[in-house]
Amino acid sequence: MRASGLVVALGYVGENFVELNKLGEYPVFLHVVRNLGEVVDEIVIAVLKGSLEIYEKAVSEYCFDECKLVEIGNCSNTSTILKEGFSTVKGDVVVTVPANAPLIPVDIIALLADLCEKRDAVLTRNMKGDVDWFLSAYNRKSLIEAIETSEHKSMNDIVEKLRRVMYITYSTMKDLDPMLLSSVRITRASDIQMVEKIMERMRR
Repeated sequence: MRASGLVVALGYVGENFVELNKLGEYPVFLHVVRNLGEVVDEIVIAVLKGSLEIYEKAVSEYCFDECKLVEIGNCSNTSTILKEGFSTVKGDVVVTVPANAPLIPVDIIALLADLCEKRDAVLTRNMKGDVDWFLSAYNRKSLIEAIETSEHKSMNDIVEKLRRVMYITYSTMKDLDPMLLSSVRITRASDIQMVEKIMERMRR
């Protein structure tokens, strides 16, 4: 099984491009790339149209040149983002991770990839019970086909077309990730200090 990682860096919450802020040695989004790189065979970073150059500069400066970058022209809905991103990857399974989640445990990424090997999708739920589409894993071909044949753009409707779907509840995520590191999101520059403190505690 070949697995790919799609880092979603679209500035869809909080301050735009917050993932470019430095956290320790690297910008926030490159912490995500490092963790993904422990599991997947290739990494694609999906960025807003017009922002390719600033991400290319960061990737080159910190010697992460093995990453591919793709501009997403239409960010109006999740299905379009995933379809455009998935069209650039080669893996049978694609693990999606938000660019502003620098503490995502490698074990969680590996689990999503492994569970999706014989499924069409493995979807995580957040504290509110909603699916976190950008922290999940998908069979690339199955999802693209479902998006293309669906009359609706809603991911909930699209997922109905998939036959083998597994949901990971928030309570299960807490069991797998007791510190809830996978739930930590940097949405503004002021969050950096909080995350640095968490990282310091983890090193002790």
